[in-house]
Amino acid sequence: MLKISILKVENPSSLWGRVVRGPGCDAETTEHYSNLLAQMNLFYHDVTQDLRKLKHISLEEGQVCVVYWAVMKSWCRAVVESIIMDSISCQARCLLVDHGERIVVPSDKVRVAVPNFLQLPFWVRKFHLAGIKPTTLRVSVYEEKAELIPSSHWDSSATLYLHNLLQASTRTEAILLESESGSTSIQLYLTVSSIKICVNDDMVAKKFAYYSGTFADSGGLDAGDRSPVMLSSNILTQTSPNKLTAQPQQPPVTSESFHSAGAGDWLMAHPLPQSQLHVASEGDRSSEVSKVQTSSSNDSRNDSEAAAAESDSSEDTDSSLAAALTENLDMFRFLKFMNPGSGCQEAVSIMGQSDELHDCESKERTVMSTARTEQELDPVNLSSNTQLLEWLNPEPLNSDPDTCNNVVSPSDPRMNGILVHSALQVEPCNSMEDAPITDALRWVLQRKQYCALSPADSYSWPAVARGCNTVIISHITDQPLSYLAPLLTHILLNSIFTSLTSSSGPVAVVLCPGWERAQVVYNLLEESKVAKTLHPVIVILGIGKDEAKAVKIPKNCLLLVTTPFTLARLLSCHCFLFLRLYHLVLDEADKLFTVAPDQMATILKHFQRVTSSEEKCPKQLVALAKRWTSHMEDLITNHMPYPCVVITVPEEAALYGNVQQATLMTLESNKISALLDVLDFSPDIGQKTLIVANCVQEVEDVYNAVRNKSAFCLMTHERSTHQFDFVIQQWRKNIGPCTHVILVTTNECLRCLGIRDATCVVHYGFPTSPKLFGSRLFCMAENFRNLSERVSPNRQFTDQTESCSLITRSVLLISERNARHVFGVLRYLGRTNAVLPPELLLFAQGVHVAREHQKINRPLCSYLKSFGFCRDISTCPDRHRFNSQLDQSLLPASGIIEVIPVYIKTASVFYGRMVRKQDRGFDEMTSEMATYYADKKPGAKELHEGGLYAVQEDELFYRVKILSLPNSSDSLFVSIFVQFIDVGKEEEVKSHQILHLPEQFHSLPGQAIEIIVCRVKPVDVEIDWHPKVSRAISLKIRGLQHRARAVFSLGNTVFVDPMVRVTQLPGMKTVINEYNVQSEILNTGMGVSNPKHLDLLRALCQDDLASSGKDAGHASRGDGSSPLEVSIKAEEEVLAPAFRVGEVRSVAALDPPQLKPHETFTMLASTNQSLVQASPRPEVHQVSICDQHSPLESQSDSNPTGQMERFHPHVRWHQTSDSVIVKVKLTNPENQHCDFYPDRVVYSGRVDGRSYRADLELHQNILAEVCCWEIMSNEPVLKLVKQQQGYWERLVRTKNIFVSYDMEHIDEDVENASNGPCFVENTGEENWYVNSESGSESD
Repeated sequence: MLKISILKVENPSSLWGRVVRGPGCDAETTEHYSNLLAQMNLFYHDVTQDLRKLKHISLEEGQVCVVYWAVMKSWCRAVVESIIMDSISCQARCLLVDHGERIVVPSDKVRVAVPNFLQLPFWVRKFHLAGIKPTTLRVSVYEEKAELIPSSHWDSSATLYLHNLLQASTRTEAILLESESGSTSIQLYLTVSSIKICVNDDMVAKKFAYYSGTFADSGGLDAGDRSPVMLSSNILTQTSPNKLTAQPQQPPVTSESFHSAGAGDWLMAHPLPQSQLHVASEGDRSSEVSKVQTSSSNDSRNDSEAAAAESDSSEDTDSSLAAALTENLDMFRFLKFMNPGSGCQEAVSIMGQSDELHDCESKERTVMSTARTEQELDPVNLSSNTQLLEWLNPEPLNSDPDTCNNVVSPSDPRMNGILVHSALQVEPCNSMEDAPITDALRWVLQRKQYCALSPADSYSWPAVARGCNTVIISHITDQPLSYLAPLLTHILLNSIFTSLTSSSGPVAVVLCPGWERAQVVYNLLEESKVAKTLHPVIVILGIGKDEAKAVKIPKNCLLLVTTPFTLARLLSCHCFLFLRLYHLVLDEADKLFTVAPDQMATILKHFQRVTSSEEKCPKQLVALAKRWTSHMEDLITNHMPYPCVVITVPEEAALYGNVQQATLMTLESNKISALLDVLDFSPDIGQKTLIVANCVQEVEDVYNAVRNKSAFCLMTHERSTHQFDFVIQQWRKNIGPCTHVILVTTNECLRCLGIRDATCVVHYGFPTSPKLFGSRLFCMAENFRNLSERVSPNRQFTDQTESCSLITRSVLLISERNARHVFGVLRYLGRTNAVLPPELLLFAQGVHVAREHQKINRPLCSYLKSFGFCRDISTCPDRHRFNSQLDQSLLPASGIIEVIPVYIKTASVFYGRMVRKQDRGFDEMTSEMATYYADKKPGAKELHEGGLYAVQEDELFYRVKILSLPNSSDSLFVSIFVQFIDVGKEEEVKSHQILHLPEQFHSLPGQAIEIIVCRVKPVDVEIDWHPKVSRAISLKIRGLQHRARAVFSLGNTVFVDPMVRVTQLPGMKTVINEYNVQSEILNTGMGVSNPKHLDLLRALCQDDLASSGKDAGHASRGDGSSPLEVSIKAEEEVLAPAFRVGEVRSVAALDPPQLKPHETFTMLASTNQSLVQASPRPEVHQVSICDQHSPLESQSDSNPTGQMERFHPHVRWHQTSDSVIVKVKLTNPENQHCDFYPDRVVYSGRVDGRSYRADLELHQNILAEVCCWEIMSNEPVLKLVKQQQGYWERLVRTKNIFVSYDMEHIDEDVENASNGPCFVENTGEENWYVNSESGSESD
């Protein structure tokens, strides 16, 4: 026997309920379904979802779907039972499979059920009482006889009696029998007044039913059963007072029998008290007004008992009918008063209309109206705060929350996280079929599998195809097809016919940041079927003498692809060839302005001069980028009349919108106090502030704190999805001056609310990624600055006074719990004008160093070896630090060597062999291999990763090492990735080419070494050599012996400078230098000198060697954590005091910083800076997070407070038993000053106009009066005398990245004691010896 819960009673043959398997399991199941409901509401309320994918193409009966139930204001799983169509609309009658309700919804409220939401079974099941069938009373007027007969429908009195039994019961159990037609037959047992009864038998005993099937002794009703019985008049309303305490545990039970019964049956039922007409605002349990629901409260019980007592005391049937009619008429009048807009049709349906469709519709309208009435009257949902807002804004409340969704257009791109600012209206294209491109280009796109339009394409293609000036910021801009198709369409259909025929030269120029990108764009143009018309040409020039003058552009060329450096050189020599330059495309514009700012200024000046000369000619400037930069603001305001700006990256849109950023450091325990200090509860102009937390508990805590001070505060989270409509309705109301609306919510709810008009976002919960940070900032999209409106059509400049009336702000609260997640967000904030706490910048640098240390076993960065610097250290996966094990080299680091390059990787990097005199081992092995494979070529039977084999290329045989094998070896011909150990190259070969290599050829190690020619790099800030340079060098030097001077070596790499081809004259000792490889590279015009190459490499090795002792010290203290975790924890320990200092200063502040509209951001930033200084005594130095090369370099504008910038010098130290020697790494400093204290030492000085200051809090105390300092080798050296002799573990108390142990110093005491105790002769003391133990580590 199982415990069940009956939720709804339609009749004894249709009960809806849930099986309760036990107290624990029931709670767990309820939690699972509650989470499912919350996730469904978050998903289907998400305004960024594509409704075209979520709506059904066609509805069918029996289809599982998700519908919106207005009673619970929630999306619920349902099954379509029937479809109702007319000439205007289509509706579906659905069964809510988790609630047991039937509703009629319009087809636009039906959504596709996502498979993730169908994993849990339907929560509600249908039951029917087993073995009984209904009876009804037949009265024969002619025979004046009444008798009970079998019936196909249950009488309303039987349904009401069963309903009251369930309400009176304290325990409901059942025996599940068999299932048929989607319903399970049960034997139902109820416990009423401590008596367990079988409902099946009780229904038969009360003559409401008779036994059937195996339960019946006969085939139907016998003569005795046909006789009606007189039951007590209160049997239908009988309740038990003993059940009142247990009833609240039972779910409310509803009945629908009155809709199927006649009006007379409905009038005979006991009247509903008015307290049952309301719908709970929480939405936990809701019922329709047309259904009879017995309340579980004591007041409802008393009303029922009063009605029953009144029925018992009445002896006249007519008076009872009159009383029932009067009371139900009162209910009808009450509903009519509460819903004055309701029609008569609705009232008639409440009084018992039999039509099924009108019945369902009227129930839904009645409940929705009642729910709205309750929401407007309920003091919980509409508190005094709402009344205050209504008083400040005297507008009528919207009685229909659904109509508030019409405020924002469904096609508004901001709802999908897309910012579109255009001087001219832009209609988006939704598919490739209606895209504004030619059919030929559409065919090319389909062939390139570019079949779907991205959000950026939908809004940018119409603008570009129409010839508008356009700026596109999107992640897909790395695909040139995203802008070429509409641009080429506009040129083909318009520009080539309207351009001047008196001039020659290209009509359009595509600028790319490098030759590689330019080649990709040119290849796409060749494949786009426009070559016959536009004749595109790619031009890449070097710095060779007269190279630009010798260039000849074909006269029929209408489209030129080049780089800004090349175009600037062409303009200096052939400016007359670009007199009809009407289309200028800036591909990866953010990089263009970064690598070539001067050249871009020259090009834009020429473009503006050309386009302003002729008014009728087409003018178009298109800029594409992944990131927004400050240069683009100048580009829009000065060179783009009537621009169109499309940004699909929310965090970049915030940079464009000029959102002012502020950061506050506080303790986790005091975050709410810091939040309250920031908020301004009496602003001069209306504000809407959004506070975002990370969990439900944080939302409730913040709401309770802010509600006590805020005039109007709202809250919503995952557990209150039913309040979304109410919250957004109140949020979107127009507010007046001195009104501050505050909403506290979570990240998940933001997408459902669709807020875009906030004026301030407070990040109470720390955003774990820049993407999440940007999605929060995009909630202020409507208040972002609009550069398209600030550009005057007559003059192309920006009026700085025409700015948004509302200043958008973002406040980021950082506590000690967020330390390890701050790196990514700080990198984003570093691109803004926000003043960042120096402690956070130092912490971010420490985390960066720790992550670099995590890559210690990776290969050394190839760009670092080739040029001395990495092209992008933040994204490069390789190592950028010296590893003594991997970089230990056996190759010569100096002297003259002979090399033969056999594989040319780039113009300055080769692989080859080093030729040694009297070493013929490789030549002998090569000849032996040729002899061995001349007779037979045995294939390899088994292939093993890391094994040595042989491969034939042309007529030569090479040894190879397998680097990786394919996952599946079923195919006969598979590709295997191998390394030619004597050549150096790595490539794929076919499996049938792999030959067996005898053991006799395994003994000789690999001969290939990496040879890097120093002091050369590509021209024009390129990161890779142009192929024509590498090709020319390969043809010149491959396979020839060269003489070179080795200047450095790392691992298997030798650095040479110079490298020359030497030829000895026959019969003479004279040699001729034919060419120098560096000179040959420079002569191509595609390379420039790189004099700092070796200096950068040597400095890297020296710095890493100096810090190796520090790393070893940290590694030796391992506690099972990874080195990265250990390093980050150490950095967090250093950062922790900064939060405590910031906390003390914020508490001591008399006027805490507040976000007032009339205040400038500089005031807030300066206040913020004062809150986060690490120590009251030393002056902090500012370090730019964007600086990848030197932590000491700082931008001149990073000191808004007006104080002098101070930098921290590098400090190296070593010690003896009684003193510490500190070397400050400054050369010839001026204005030096040094103060000694018992626990710290402060040094200051100036070098090259920069001020340096080192405030060192010492690990142990010193004798300040006997300490001294002097200049040695042009550097200041401090001698600190220890108070107590012994060896210090570190120099300073807390970790400092600028302080390291001096590894170059050799401690004589340690060296003498390396072999144990060492007795020193003639010391003057007996039995005196030294036993040194070095326990020092770097700081």
